[in-house]
Amino acid sequence: MSLSMSVTPLEHWRRAMLWLCLSLFFVRVLGQIEVVLLAPAWLPPFRAWESGLIPYSLLLPIQIVLVAWMAVIGADNCRGSGQFWVTQQTTRRRLKAVAALYFGLMVLRLAITAARPPHFLAERGLIPVIAHWDLAAFIYLTACTPRNRTMGA
Repeated sequence: MSLSMSVTPLEHWRRAMLWLCLSLFFVRVLGQIEVVLLAPAWLPPFRAWESGLIPYSLLLPIQIVLVAWMAVIGADNCRGSGQFWVTQQTTRRRLKAVAALYFGLMVLRLAITAARPPHFLAERGLIPVIAHWDLAAFIYLTACTPRNRTMGA
């Protein structure tokens, strides 16, 4: 019997969602690079892609490292083992709390941004907030490893 046969449908879904979150973040990074280099008319302007908290010259390398790290986490989770396969209940709870706090802070950020004129969110920070929600979802999904070892591996 192969290892993949013991993986539950819910665990397959969780692993697929980890890769979807990674893919969405990767597309966001590529989109921002495309806007910087080519400024195509079909993509929002650069100001819509950034919050301005970190200069883009520093943000891009951080994003690239984050994409690579997320890929390692995804690989560990598909294997059901490794440094980023969460096994301890305390770690699961902490990661879920971090993800919820992170998501909530981005809701607050969005509300504050929306309250300030001009009220056109698509060009004032919606893309970064959605990207942060994506990262929060990735953290949460990372914390949702099966408690029973045979379910995950």
